[in-house]
Amino acid sequence: MDDSIEVVNRKVLDIFAKLAGDRGRRLDGCVVATPAMDAITDALVDEYGWEKADAIAFHMSDWNSDAAFVVALHLFPERFSHDEIKAGIGMFMTHAPNHI
Repeated sequence: MDDSIEVVNRKVLDIFAKLAGDRGRRLDGCVVATPAMDAITDALVDEYGWEKADAIAFHMSDWNSDAAFVVALHLFPERFSHDEIKAGIGMFMTHAPNHI
């Protein structure tokens, strides 16, 4: 399964690199999603204050690679093997619920 995780991550990043160019790297789970986090914080700060807006921004952005997997799977299901789909779902189910 570990090999499938690496393959899934690489496939997802490759898909988004082709769709979004350099911006696709923003969906790498190893990259802090600063542009998205800043935009969310700015949009919510008046309503929630900086501390809560920043926390919401973090929780909406930290699972960027998990969200990218789900979208990539919806767009190109034929590009993923059964093992890769299982690995991607496992990663999503392990990480994303902590942020939702």
